[in-house]
Amino acid sequence: MQKKKSRASKAPRRSKIFLASALVGIMIASSSPAAETEMETEPAYSEEDLNLLSHLIAGECEGCNRQMKTYVGSVVLNRVADPRYPGTLREVIYQPEQYSCTWDGNFEKEPGEETIEVAKYLLENGSQLPPNVIFQAEFKQGTGTYGEPLLAPNGVEMYFCTG
Repeated sequence: MQKKKSRASKAPRRSKIFLASALVGIMIASSSPAAETEMETEPAYSEEDLNLLSHLIAGECEGCNRQMKTYVGSVVLNRVADPRYPGTLREVIYQPEQYSCTWDGNFEKEPGEETIEVAKYLLENGSQLPPNVIFQAEFKQGTGTYGEPLLAPNGVEMYFCTG
């Protein structure tokens, strides 16, 4: 009889050890780098930044293709990074006589889904243009042009220029 008791008393002990080692395994797995990448993290940009960049892109080129939207947003980010311009999105976008959509009412256009996606991508990954591309216009300006002009839906060529 004592043997049965000793076996019975060891069984719960084994399950406790198994349970404890399983918990340790879970804790180790949850603290691994792979588990950290699966956890949601806060974006590196604010909701205000996303709103500003999305509205700027929509105001400047909502009907344009993804490349044009990416280039327009990239010029804004390049200006923020350039010491010759203000250091925030808000200040660059509202700098006097720079973006016509801020005074002609187009800034209030609701950005489409693609425009918001482009703005998010740019805020997460940075400008997709060389850092010296700081102008966009329907004419050449600055020290040179970047690539070929892009054609807007209204038939106007948009130049992206270096400065």
